[in-house]
Amino acid sequence: MPFAPTYDVPEVRRAYTELARVNTENGRIGLLMLHGFLGSPLSSHPMANYLADRGVSVHCPLLPGHGHYPDKLHKVPRQAWLAEAQEAFATIQGQYDELFLMGHSMGAVLAAHLCLQNPQVRGLIMLTPLYEAPDDRLKLMKFLRFVMPWFYPYKLRSMRKLVRERVLDFDPTIDFDDPEFQENELAKVSRVSTSSLVEMMKVAEYGRTLWPKLTKPSIIFRGGHDPAVKPGTIDKLFAVLPGPHKKLKTFPEAGHEPMRPFDPAHKELWPMALEFIRTYSKIGLATIPTK
Repeated sequence: MPFAPTYDVPEVRRAYTELARVNTENGRIGLLMLHGFLGSPLSSHPMANYLADRGVSVHCPLLPGHGHYPDKLHKVPRQAWLAEAQEAFATIQGQYDELFLMGHSMGAVLAAHLCLQNPQVRGLIMLTPLYEAPDDRLKLMKFLRFVMPWFYPYKLRSMRKLVRERVLDFDPTIDFDDPEFQENELAKVSRVSTSSLVEMMKVAEYGRTLWPKLTKPSIIFRGGHDPAVKPGTIDKLFAVLPGPHKKLKTFPEAGHEPMRPFDPAHKELWPMALEFIRTYSKIGLATIPTK
């Protein structure tokens, strides 16, 4: 059964399905989207609508522990994320003649796992994929988790921009610069359990065993100003991909979510993702415009 959260998840952050709103030529094309660590289906939903308008049905599950503030990730094992990805794939695979996968950040690792388990997948779209911890100090969590149950990322200068973005993304009405908010509320709404950070890094470690085996056609989109990706790591990932059909596209001014409408990169990214599907699909999209 799909993950059913026991905590409140705003409607816009819940799992979604956007069915194709135009017919393709000779069959049905489906795309399974997997969001990243601390993310939610919200981040890809506008892009999913774009693709659905052009003949691609998109499904995005909510990963366990996600959809609310990050404290909900406490005691959620990485196996739960893999299981939810597998559950979603099993649910939709019989509904389409072709399937593509797309993953954002940690979701790219989950998607790579599915690619290797399911040879019928036609291709993989990766959005700022996770390769290793964005800050080397996070690697200490595997030791600190036994004495420090909670990590407060705002205390690291390298992560303050990301924390600000995440908090305001969940609740844009927050006055983040209000001293009272920073003193009384910031820690509560941004704290992450150290055990969940360890689980995320174990997923990254698992991903590093997958990338050298991934021969499926793939395209990577990344931002040049991404606070959640350690510089140079996506280059490492791209270098070890063995297949001949791979592409890396950098948006120099983009951040960690270049597919979101607030990032100007989406205007180029969305059509490029559709063109990737068009290129590696055997059944249809040839007559559907990318714009």
